[in-house]
Amino acid sequence: MFKDNRYLRKGLLVGVFEVPLAELGSGANNIVDFPMVPFKNVTGNGSAISATYKHSGKGLDALTDSFWFNAKEVEGLLEKSATRFPQIAEHRDEVMAVIKDWYNGYHFGRFRGKYNPWSVCAFIECLCNQLESSEHGEVRSVPDAIKSAARAHWVATGTTDLIEEQFTSHRDQAIRLMESLIRDYRETRLGGLDHDLALSNSQAVSLQLPEPNMNIISSGKYSAEGMLTLCLFAGYLTHKHPDSVCIPNHEVYNVWCTLFTRTLLGAGFAERADVNARGSLLAELWEGKTAILSSFIQEAFGTLTNHGKYKEKEYANIVATVLTAASCLGALSPPDQTSTHTSHAITTRENHTGDGQCDHLMRLFSTDNQPNQFGVLIEFKLIPKNKRANTGLHETLAKKALDQIIEKRYPACLSGCTERLDIGIAIGSNVLHILTQLYKLDAATRKWIPVGFLTSSAN
Repeated sequence: MFKDNRYLRKGLLVGVFEVPLAELGSGANNIVDFPMVPFKNVTGNGSAISATYKHSGKGLDALTDSFWFNAKEVEGLLEKSATRFPQIAEHRDEVMAVIKDWYNGYHFGRFRGKYNPWSVCAFIECLCNQLESSEHGEVRSVPDAIKSAARAHWVATGTTDLIEEQFTSHRDQAIRLMESLIRDYRETRLGGLDHDLALSNSQAVSLQLPEPNMNIISSGKYSAEGMLTLCLFAGYLTHKHPDSVCIPNHEVYNVWCTLFTRTLLGAGFAERADVNARGSLLAELWEGKTAILSSFIQEAFGTLTNHGKYKEKEYANIVATVLTAASCLGALSPPDQTSTHTSHAITTRENHTGDGQCDHLMRLFSTDNQPNQFGVLIEFKLIPKNKRANTGLHETLAKKALDQIIEKRYPACLSGCTERLDIGIAIGSNVLHILTQLYKLDAATRKWIPVGFLTSSAN
């Protein structure tokens, strides 16, 4: 198309990787590459140009700003839509906030805050259709219409088969990488997390990407740099800083949650409605039961190898990953709560409290739907690899873990909580034994009062 075409003066190729000029006589030795990645002289301290920036209209600024929408272009589309549906103008701030949450966050060249054009247009079209339906008798409030229109639009036009193929081939490394991406998004984008919910980075995977490199993928060997490059160029990541990447927005975040749970638990289990229904695990924990939690852990066990070589800390990390997957599926969200900003539980590893370190701490919604008021404390004990059949020892170890929560005063970290569940887990060699005890805080004495009796479950 380009070579020896006397009717063509210049050509523009978009949506492709960088063209390597390996041979002088290739016929393509006069290509100019305009990379969409952030420039190296752009720091993470705010020197990048906002997507509302009025540039000169010339050169590379003009080129990079021609891709995707900036904020003013989105506002212009809403203004045109408001001439037919004035409700959009009346709820402009709310609409813009939803669009920014779901479809903003991309970083090209020197421009931050770019919007996905396909998703923005599809969202506005969907919103207008719902408002038009309301005019014809279907009763729907404007906030409900906005919430309904906020969904995956661009990501629904394709598949993640190539990415899933790479993740399946390098499962263990991919799980750690995805967990780091998801946790980074929750901390920096979902916001509103309490200080004591800050995550331990002891197991975090670096999200640094100094130079995108697709060649690593073709080698067949695992490379975090290659994985991140693939996802960056596919649109599922963007640059957080010139040398690091992140999940751009909530539309893509939902894709990562799906990839993570399917890779960790298997596609079949991740789609099981009985264990993954919204609020299923939380509702069970409210009752002091752990059948669904046990199912999650055992499913992860089924994809692991070398059980006999794992130590207590490694099993604890596996359970933390499982709880992250359960949260991604919505199983730790209140059944009647739909807000995307408050539906995610964060597991804190090795929380310093009382007289020691609690293995896991979660602050979930209480039974009266109050955020961060249901505390869950989890302590582990390792089952020796030669004691797999000794069920009596398993229960003894689980009880020892449960007692340690009291002896080490771990509940001291649950300031503000009104309900609490202690979980002692004996784990190892593909064997699991769980003991639980529920408590309620007495408002008068400020003491924790046991509710019911110890609950036991084992595989």
